[in-house]
Amino acid sequence: MIAQLDAVLFDLDGTLIDSEYFYYSNWSPILAKEFGLQITFEDWIRYFAGHTLARNVGMLMESYGIATTEEFMWKETRTNYAKSDMTTIRLMPYAHEILEKLATENIRLALVTSSYKTTVDTVLGHHDLLEYFEFFITRERVVHAKPNPEPYLLATEILSLPRGNIVAIEDTSTGCAAAKGAGLTCIAVTKYGSEIEKLSKADYILGNLQEVKGLLFANV
Repeated sequence: MIAQLDAVLFDLDGTLIDSEYFYYSNWSPILAKEFGLQITFEDWIRYFAGHTLARNVGMLMESYGIATTEEFMWKETRTNYAKSDMTTIRLMPYAHEILEKLATENIRLALVTSSYKTTVDTVLGHHDLLEYFEFFITRERVVHAKPNPEPYLLATEILSLPRGNIVAIEDTSTGCAAAKGAGLTCIAVTKYGSEIEKLSKADYILGNLQEVKGLLFANV
């Protein structure tokens, strides 16, 4: 699959943590109450998941004709997140197992996410996973978030490794576009059939992290 695997860069939401329903359950009441917009979880996965706040606000304005601002949605969503307790967010299946295997094989690990460091610390800290990662590229560390390749370019700069020896693990078209734009091999992981078509930029599309582990170590 890859001649020499030296490092793996993980996305967070929907890849290592099963957070999309958490975000949906906090956004949908705001959209319903403030704007009369009813969205389903399928709508969330199809149109909102994996995107930044700025992009989602822009999409609400352009696609739904909703007049709102980033400042307003930031305040409202953060208020709901605080009430909901992010420590209830579960890990994706086999998340701990793949991190443990990679660490045992001395593969360098980092996190590249559009979430903020507070979210990373809260959720991964709760699950005792922070220690697996050498560093974290979070939203506040870059000017341009995914799908711009900047987060992955920064990560590769820090790693100082050949890009051909680095694999990115993602779950959305946004993340895959960023990883491929940085010249990395990208493995997409999704349990949603509706998302497979959007992940065409990925080098591989798999169903869960157990399958990813099998692919990464197929020749070991």
